[in-house]
Amino acid sequence: MTPQFPIACEGEALTPETIEGDFQRKVSSKILLKSEGVDRYRVFTPFLLEDGDHLAIILKRENDSWFLPDEGHTYMHLSYDPDEKDSQRCNRKETVSNALSVFQVEDRNGELIRTVCDNQFGDALFSYIQALMRIAELSEQSAPGIARLQLSSDLCPTEHP
Repeated sequence: MTPQFPIACEGEALTPETIEGDFQRKVSSKILLKSEGVDRYRVFTPFLLEDGDHLAIILKRENDSWFLPDEGHTYMHLSYDPDEKDSQRCNRKETVSNALSVFQVEDRNGELIRTVCDNQFGDALFSYIQALMRIAELSEQSAPGIARLQLSSDLCPTEHP
């Protein structure tokens, strides 16, 4: 069965333009690729995190395989509540683990990576964005508590809520 949007027609070379086209057809017409070296591209998407930051997504090829890594940005973006209860920590860990599993993303020492299989670039990017956004939501959920704790410690350094 032929895919609805083939990444490259028979005899057509796999180029940044064909990859970008697949991203645009499957995810958003506003996605752009910018070369950052040999077989390395920054993926610009219209999707923003709660604080206005863009998702950090790279497309790179290593050993004849294409990957979408975040280079550690997603975990770095999470704000951890130092007074977070163990049960909240466990829930957060479970949510991250579920997102990685459902969207076929791998955690390699803090770097979230999605392998592109069978030249299905758009499908891989779609799943990858879903995983990153689900994990980023954890930061948004705990942000008010962090702000409250910071304000509280600024006003009353010896008191703890």
